[in-house]
Amino acid sequence: MIKESPFKVLDDGIGGSGSDASQGNIDVAFKKINKNYADFLIWRIENMNIVALTRDQYGHFYDTESYIVYAASQYGHQSGVDSVTRDLKGKVIEYHIHFWLGTNTTPEKSGVAAYKTVELDGLLNSTSTQHREAQGNESDRFLSYFKNGMRIFKPAIIENGNKQLAKLYRVRGKCTPILSEMSNLSWDHFRSSDVFIVKAHQAIFVWVGRAASVEEKRHATTISQEMKEQHKIPNIVFIDDGYEKTINPDIQKQFSTYLPLEKRVVLPDNEAEHGEIPNSRNSLRLYKCSENNGKYRVAEVKGGPLYCTDLCSDDVFIIDQETYGIWVWVGKRATEKEKNEALRNARGFVKKKKYPSNTKVIRVVDGVEPIEFKILFKLWKTELPKGQSPKMPMLISKFDPITMEDRPKLAAETQLIDDGSGGMTLWRIKNTRIVEIPKERHGCFFSSDCYIALYSYQTAHHEKHLLYCWIGSNASQEEINITTAKLTEIDEELGQLGFQARIIQGRETAHFLQLFKGKLTVFRGRGIDFDETGKNLKNPNQYLLRIHGSTTYSTKAEQVDWTASALDSNSCFVLRRGKKYYVWCGNYSTGDQREMAKGFAGKDFELLLEGKDKEEFYALLGGRKPYFTQMIRNDFDPRPPRLFFCNSSRKYEVQEILFFQQSDLLPENVMLLDTNDTLYIWIGKLSIREDQRLSIQTALRHLQKDPTDRDMNMTIIHIKQGREPPTFTGFFPKWDFKLWKYYRTFSKTRQEIEMKNTDQKIQNGQKHSTSGNSEFDHFEKYPVNILKEPNDRLPSRVNSLNKELHLTHDDFVSLFKMTYLEFEKLPKWKQQELKKRVGLF
Repeated sequence: MIKESPFKVLDDGIGGSGSDASQGNIDVAFKKINKNYADFLIWRIENMNIVALTRDQYGHFYDTESYIVYAASQYGHQSGVDSVTRDLKGKVIEYHIHFWLGTNTTPEKSGVAAYKTVELDGLLNSTSTQHREAQGNESDRFLSYFKNGMRIFKPAIIENGNKQLAKLYRVRGKCTPILSEMSNLSWDHFRSSDVFIVKAHQAIFVWVGRAASVEEKRHATTISQEMKEQHKIPNIVFIDDGYEKTINPDIQKQFSTYLPLEKRVVLPDNEAEHGEIPNSRNSLRLYKCSENNGKYRVAEVKGGPLYCTDLCSDDVFIIDQETYGIWVWVGKRATEKEKNEALRNARGFVKKKKYPSNTKVIRVVDGVEPIEFKILFKLWKTELPKGQSPKMPMLISKFDPITMEDRPKLAAETQLIDDGSGGMTLWRIKNTRIVEIPKERHGCFFSSDCYIALYSYQTAHHEKHLLYCWIGSNASQEEINITTAKLTEIDEELGQLGFQARIIQGRETAHFLQLFKGKLTVFRGRGIDFDETGKNLKNPNQYLLRIHGSTTYSTKAEQVDWTASALDSNSCFVLRRGKKYYVWCGNYSTGDQREMAKGFAGKDFELLLEGKDKEEFYALLGGRKPYFTQMIRNDFDPRPPRLFFCNSSRKYEVQEILFFQQSDLLPENVMLLDTNDTLYIWIGKLSIREDQRLSIQTALRHLQKDPTDRDMNMTIIHIKQGREPPTFTGFFPKWDFKLWKYYRTFSKTRQEIEMKNTDQKIQNGQKHSTSGNSEFDHFEKYPVNILKEPNDRLPSRVNSLNKELHLTHDDFVSLFKMTYLEFEKLPKWKQQELKKRVGLF
């Protein structure tokens, strides 16, 4: 049922059908743009005109202003502050125009920015992607331009003829940290998930939130050092969240003049109490737009998942991702007015839906859609120019381990680590133990069983090992749990190999198939039904197999129903009845597929071609029956690899890093590389155990929330820092195995900064080490008055039986007159008595 809702077009300064650009009157500021060049430019709105910023001002914004950002690059390539202007003749170019609106900008300035964006788009023949960016809710692409962070300031305040000296800044953001100047010096701004900088005359105070990310901490150290040099401030003081009273009394007194400790109130991250973030799969909806007598009508077409065939080039469509953002797609044959006013009408849609005013709004044009738009669709097909054929998958004959390590991009594309010629030990899970399977039976799997494979191979330098577990589609949950436990047990016994892959039947990776040289066969049922010991060579003697694949690294056989209706013109099948084999080849199967199919038949087999087959073949299957005869084409665009920062503390959320590189993999983090067929979970050496433990839930949650209805059973591979296979490293533009050799942690950098302070009291640092309280520090912290509330009024993340864990160190010492470590050593009855005494029982 199509629902239609009319609303009046809202004029907030966006768009307009009669732009100057369409009439050839281009603003002088845009004259230097060459449409054939990669370029990155920023302008600020001043006195209703646009003024170009110099390169050294890029990434610096004022919250009272509006800006236009222009990014032109080769399609799929990065742009940003470090971009070099260069000719892209002969290459596909994508143009992005962003207008960024500060929180305190005026409607006049935002109106000019929006209007000039349309004018600039006209200069580019209306082929740009236009983004409305609001401070605090910038798109991933916008943030990717500023890899070294953004800085947002307030206009300088003059007091008594001098600029105000003491200022408070917040550092927030996992992928691109943003420094924001606060309106005043107050504890009201503080959250445990951020880092704050107080710039004062005699010292720079860096307050480190307990739950702040390593990126935020590192960014804060860089900025504080720059401030120290620029303003000739002698000292940088680090203060840990909840440990303010452990610093030197003199320094504490200095800090309290700006932020009185008796007024300290620091809450966990706002989002922690807001419950679930909307599920983008459920909220993704497609609307068709039309205009009639000045009324803009929006008719709902469908919910997700979406396909590119849902769009029509004659029309304009809105894709509603709720708070994730609003996309408006303009068909090639839409009118000029529709193209120019699309963004304004999308803003009207945001207001009609009562979404937050800072909701991202992006206009994309038919034929030049950016990758962020395409990945909203389950399948996307790019129309190629006439005469140009799609790139065929690479077929390779030599893929020994040395070749693949030397050519990681090839390894990543094919997902092959080597040719499978190494050594393998294979076990089947039987009840609560594992039974080794003899080499002659390798490759005979059963759908109700689980298996573990340990594969070893030799590279140019040393021997490497991989651990795979294979889970049959009909395996019991109990056996799956046992398999997972045994996998971890074997890994620990072997000193943690750094590569663990979970494969579910039907989703086998290329390298896993290569281990069995294109002979992997999956029978129905349990293996012990045919072989109790695992040592005999019994197999079913009557079955019909469907053969998938055309190479040793893509081929497998799967048992299907014993009926002619299971046949398919796109595949080959092997029928066995006792000692007799038939190889049946569909009309659309290739010669390579047929050759691989023969490998699943015994020496005595008969080759049957569809249409020339025999009645006796069908008689064995119970007679002829209709089966699938349409040709299947898989010529859709391959989805690009995507890197995500994992954050288990926020209900297993992930945050994407566009145009990722190896340096985005920080040892303190757990990262997720999504290659569409496989999820790699990268475990940094310094990442916390909790993030490691919850990584699988984070990965599954990522799949669940994807709007394209992802396969929840896809392969998940855990790899550890320093043990990355070429199938992982090949997805990164450049890989340097020595990158982390001289990696300096935040603690090390902090120590070095403190040693350079002129004040000896600061050099000694704080009188505590948070590492000893790691478990205590891991809990969300709340003020004492909140924790003393009745249990039914406590925040949802507070453990009502152990409220003391949610105190800061300073509050704990103040209440209990001892540290948590001392409290922890007391008998339980004594702990309970103390908790009653302080009102936290």
